[in-house]
Amino acid sequence: MSWLRRSRPAYAVDGVEPARIDGWDVFEGDALAGRSVVAEAVARLPQDPALADLPAYLSVSTKDGGEWTLSFDDGMLVVFGLSRPGSDVFEQALTAVPWTEVVERVDREVFLFTTTEPLAADVVLAHCLDVCGEVFRTP
Repeated sequence: MSWLRRSRPAYAVDGVEPARIDGWDVFEGDALAGRSVVAEAVARLPQDPALADLPAYLSVSTKDGGEWTLSFDDGMLVVFGLSRPGSDVFEQALTAVPWTEVVERVDREVFLFTTTEPLAADVVLAHCLDVCGEVFRTP
């Protein structure tokens, strides 16, 4: 029966079952928080109470492992200046990293981007946490 099983997508994470919404696999940050690559990214964040549970306020989603969204819960909008009209600091920081190709802010709390190669969801979240740390440190 193994020939009937679907092949596992490259973006899958062992032990984490994404929610399937409108063809997108959605990975909640708190579900990925225990992964070593995510824990390492959390350790690199500035030691500030505002960032204490940051993965729980984020989610990443994809259809194919190359096109992704990063979504923020409302609790983080003020922390990263995403509520200010015309604020594009986060979009600029996400565009500047070497693992993204195209970045678009599709809503005040959602960024759509493509990666230079297919990545696993925990790796994408870890990269996004690094961007969050960079933006948080920016005056």
